[in-house]
Amino acid sequence: MSSSEGSTPSGVERRWALIGLAVAAALLIIQVLAGSVREVFSDKPSIRELVETCLTERSTTFEPVTDDLIALSAERGALRTTVQGNRVTVALGGSDDDATRVYEAYAAVAPSTVVGTLLEQRRKIVLLWAQPPTEEQRDFMVLCTLDAQE
Repeated sequence: MSSSEGSTPSGVERRWALIGLAVAAALLIIQVLAGSVREVFSDKPSIRELVETCLTERSTTFEPVTDDLIALSAERGALRTTVQGNRVTVALGGSDDDATRVYEAYAAVAPSTVVGTLLEQRRKIVLLWAQPPTEEQRDFMVLCTLDAQE
């Protein structure tokens, strides 16, 4: 046996190593798919449903957003409501980064007066108000979006 034969793995060892890698990859794929299926069939309400429930419990009507491409691009959807006479679009980001992307998209097309007074980001939520919100209006929306901010 030469020195080069002793230092390289044999064909059998290579085969076992490839089989081990294939099994590990298959287990990883199965685990990811199982998590996705569990999430789809979960009885747990979505974040948007939690926000809608909060609004409904507080006798506040809402509607889906259909005409705002920026809000619609939020991973968890968007809705509109009116809080004490002030209309607000609520974009539900899937992460802080997603919400920042939505916020920055609005900021890129809105006048600077909108960014400072009508547009705000709270973790995973972006709020676009029709008029500058009062503290009471803002607190109302923060309360109804607490689950979405986690």
